[in-house]
Formats: sequence, C-alpha cells, structure tokens
Amino acid sequence: MHQSRKEQSLQRESRKLYHADFREAQIMAGFEAGTEAADEPGARKPAARRHT
Repeated sequence: MHQSRKEQSLQRESRKLYHADFREAQIMAGFEAGTEAADEPGARKPAARRHT
C-alpha cells in the first residue's frame, strides 16, 4: 500500500530518535560497566578503545 509523504517523514523521524536513544543507552551502559569495575578492589581499568 502507498504511504503519504507525511507518513514516510514521520517514520523516518521516529527511526532517527530511536537510534539516537539506542546509541545513548549503549554509551551509558559502557560508562556504568567501567564505573562498577573501578569500584571493585584490585580491579583494572578497562582498555581504552582506539578509533582508526
């Protein structure tokens, strides 16, 4: 079935928002994992990621 331009634009915008929220959740989970590891006695820092 054919979608109107308005419906298509709404779907695109909702996908953009969802992906942005998903990325933010992944980043926050990484920070929390690093914080929890740092709280444990004798824990080593997680290795830094290198972007090439």
